[in-house]
Amino acid sequence: MIVVIADDFTGAAELAGIGVRYRLNVELVTEVNKDTKADLLVIATDTRSLPQLEAVQIMQEHTKALLALQPALIFKKTDSVLRGHVLAELRAQLSLTGFDKALLVAANPALGRTIVNGTYYLHGKPVHESSFSDDPDFPIASSAIVDMLRCRNFPVHIQRPEISLPAAGIIAGEASDTGDLDAWAAKMDNSTLLAGASGFFTAILEKLLAGKRSGDPKVLPKEGEVTSLFVCGTTFANSRHAIKKIKAAGGPVCYMPNDLVLSAQLDATSYVKWANEVVARLNTHRKAIVAIHEDATRDAAVDPSLLKDKMAGLVFEVLQRSKVQELIVEGGATAWALIKQAGFTRFFPVEEMAPGVVRMQTNHTGLFITVKPGSYQWPDGLWNF
Repeated sequence: MIVVIADDFTGAAELAGIGVRYRLNVELVTEVNKDTKADLLVIATDTRSLPQLEAVQIMQEHTKALLALQPALIFKKTDSVLRGHVLAELRAQLSLTGFDKALLVAANPALGRTIVNGTYYLHGKPVHESSFSDDPDFPIASSAIVDMLRCRNFPVHIQRPEISLPAAGIIAGEASDTGDLDAWAAKMDNSTLLAGASGFFTAILEKLLAGKRSGDPKVLPKEGEVTSLFVCGTTFANSRHAIKKIKAAGGPVCYMPNDLVLSAQLDATSYVKWANEVVARLNTHRKAIVAIHEDATRDAAVDPSLLKDKMAGLVFEVLQRSKVQELIVEGGATAWALIKQAGFTRFFPVEEMAPGVVRMQTNHTGLFITVKPGSYQWPDGLWNF
């Protein structure tokens, strides 16, 4: 069995989707299932959104539980642009696993994310010049890997794949193309903890399974015209512009009311007016989009940390009052707040619709959830309004 531990929900789903691509029996959980029969068990955490000490503690607890399953391989899924407590979590895992070193390959050349000469590039430009510089939790102010990892006094070896690995420590692997990822995957051994983004994980599966893929994946169909709720919790400009365009065309977009954006209260009564609007749109159009207008978040009184919980509260209210069959969520922190509020604990991926866009059956009867990281692209046709 292969096990993956991810620091956010959409990252976990992304790797689960890759497992589906390779025809593995995949299970995604929020707590380690010791009775799992999966070929690939993925555990999702939300440590990226937590203070570092709490994040490390959770990572330690889950790592211990995963080690008890005696997996053939452990992979630590990190953010591809190294947001979160990457170094602290890797150091904690090294102390528990007994491995001498960790190999971290966060670059994903297929998505234009490369690391060359110690610098991270997004489509050929330093990543700090992109919208990642505006990330509300981990704004990227420098494209130097040592700065992105916040190395401080802990040394990290930054090197190309053709160079031999050191005997111990944390190695940040450079990669400018998929061939580099294959070269890193070839360095797998029994004394190295593997970590990084989806491109590296794909290269690892390709090596382990020798390209073996049999038949087409089984996709559970959508029965007739389904009721779909789209939830946008990201700050990325592409998504916000797409929603504005749908709204201007008369589409079923329901922005969070300004009074709720500013409110410090999270009681159910706060959601009634907004929920009524969303349910009405679902009844009329069978589709609705909920989002937060960018103008509303510019007020200094807004608490960004509460917005994802407010969005989750709204969605939970709507799920109680309408028969949503397809829940489509953008943004890892928002997805996590939503599934915790709704009590979803186990997910069974049925379709990788596009890289990072994964449709899963939930433990809630009749409900599927499709998620993706905020910076990824939705497949053509999904947002067809």
